[in-house]
Amino acid sequence: MNRDKANKVYDILVNLGSATENMRDSFIHSHIREEDMCTEWRFMGKLGCGGKYRSERNTVDCYLEDETEDRLKIINEINKELKKIK
Repeated sequence: MNRDKANKVYDILVNLGSATENMRDSFIHSHIREEDMCTEWRFMGKLGCGGKYRSERNTVDCYLEDETEDRLKIINEINKELKKIK
């Protein structure tokens, strides 16, 4: 993943998922590495402790036991926006 895409992904996680802004640099660094790139990032926010971004699929999800109607709506909204990123 390049830096521009990583920033766009994190913008979505912050704006729609309430990820913390202070973790942006760590997220970007973890996702632009050629070797040993991060494949999942626990951003939590509105999706609870199990809220994760999965870079291989470019999607978010949360633990099944944490799913609620509201969280599923947020997941769908975030994933819809993530699909727009090339």
